[in-house]
Amino acid sequence: MKKILLIAAALLLGAAALNAQSSMYGIKSGHLKFETQTSGGMQYNELWFDDYGRLRKQHDQTAMEGMGVYNTEIIYRDGKAYTNAWFDNEKKDEAKVTDLGEYPNFLEMDEEFMKKNKIQILGTEEVLGRTCTIYTYKYKSLLRTITRKDWVWKGIVLKMETKGILGANNLMVVTEIQENIKIPASTFALPAKIIE
Repeated sequence: MKKILLIAAALLLGAAALNAQSSMYGIKSGHLKFETQTSGGMQYNELWFDDYGRLRKQHDQTAMEGMGVYNTEIIYRDGKAYTNAWFDNEKKDEAKVTDLGEYPNFLEMDEEFMKKNKIQILGTEEVLGRTCTIYTYKYKSLLRTITRKDWVWKGIVLKMETKGILGANNLMVVTEIQENIKIPASTFALPAKIIE
């Protein structure tokens, strides 16, 4: 179950940087809140970002029946992802370096990249008052194929739907957006212990 949650966390807000020097988003900073319906229940997610997405922090929280609240926190910076996961209030001051994944940078994606990765544009739709371009594509995750649909505004995924076998069906929707706000540098500070 822990692996499935870590995979879901990696999928959420999945526009992870392929190049740390690239701008991910079309606005300098922001704080977004999401709700995600997963096959295992409801998950609550937050994303903070600065420097056009070069610095990001994602926090996912899932109530697991009989097990408590499972948290995942990922800090993206310097071309790496630092992941910490814990139950309830057992957070440790540590993080494991994890793979960024190979998700598209929607701001810098060109026709060649779309063709190579079989990414299609389905049209546009409004999400929380913002006009989003809808992209669909498939990718492999733990030996299974996932079909993903992203509603993207200024490079930011505001809504995401995944479909696949073995519980990979999720629907994430943004519930709150704050744009161009001051975010303390401490938001993106790394824990004391880094596990390579």
